[in-house]
Amino acid sequence: MARRILSADAALVPQPQNSLDVSVRTETDTLPLSIRSRWIDRGSYRAAATIFDWEDRTQLMQEIAFVNRAQDFLDEAAIKIAPSVLRIVLTVKQNLADAPSQREFLREHLALDFRRISELCITAESYRLTDSDHAAGGEKEISRYGWSKALKLAHVRDANDRRDIWRRACGTRKTASYRAVLEEIRRFRGRKLISPAPQDWPMGDRLSAARSAFANLDGMSKKLHTRHACQDALRELGRVQKELLACKRALNERIESLTHDEMAAEA
Repeated sequence: MARRILSADAALVPQPQNSLDVSVRTETDTLPLSIRSRWIDRGSYRAAATIFDWEDRTQLMQEIAFVNRAQDFLDEAAIKIAPSVLRIVLTVKQNLADAPSQREFLREHLALDFRRISELCITAESYRLTDSDHAAGGEKEISRYGWSKALKLAHVRDANDRRDIWRRACGTRKTASYRAVLEEIRRFRGRKLISPAPQDWPMGDRLSAARSAFANLDGMSKKLHTRHACQDALRELGRVQKELLACKRALNERIESLTHDEMAAEA
C-alpha cells in the first residue's frame, strides 16, 4: 500500500481507497446499486448456502451475473484511470533520471503494483486515451473487446491490425473468446514479427567490447604520469562508458521484448 504523501506531492496521488471492512454508513455511493447492495448483504453468505445447487442453477447464475456486473464496473474504472496512470509515469520519468528512483517514487506514492502500472500505461498508449481527439474511440474499442482481451490486443499498436485480429478471432461469432484472441495475436506476430524475442541479441558483443575497453583503461591507470597519458585514459574511460550504455540499452530492449512476449502469451 502507498504510504502517506506530503501535500506538495498531492497532485500525483490517487484518492485513498476504502477498506472492504468499513461499515455501510461510511461506504461511498460510487458503486452501482445492484453491486453495492449485494456487497453489503452479508446475511446471504450462510454456511449452508456456500455451494450452489447444481440441479437448480438459478442462484448460481444469479451469482455469476453479479460477478460479471462487478467486473464490468472494475473494467470501466480501469479504462478511466489508465490515462492518469500514463501521465503520472511520463511525468516521473521526465523528472527523475534513473529507473530505481522512478520505481521508488511510484512505489511510495501510487497504490498499484508495477505489473498493473505497466498494463495501464500500455493500454493508454495503444488506444490513445490521452489524446482528446481519439480517446472516445479508444474507449469504445476497449469496450468492444472487453478489458482482458483489450489488454492483450494493446501490444498490437496499430488499431487497424487490432481490428483485423479481432475479426479473425471472432470468425462467424459476434464476439471472440480470450483464447481465440491470444491465438490470433500469436499468428499475427508470426506474420508481422511484432516484438519478437531476438534470437541473436547484441549483449555478448557489447560486454566483450566493454571488457576490452576496461582492460585498456586498467593498463593505462598505472602510467598516468603525464598530461597526455591522462587525456588518453579519459578517452578510454569514455569508450568504457559508451560500451556500458550500449549494454544497458540492449538489456532494456530485451526486457521490453520479453515482457511483451510473456503478456501476449499468458492464458
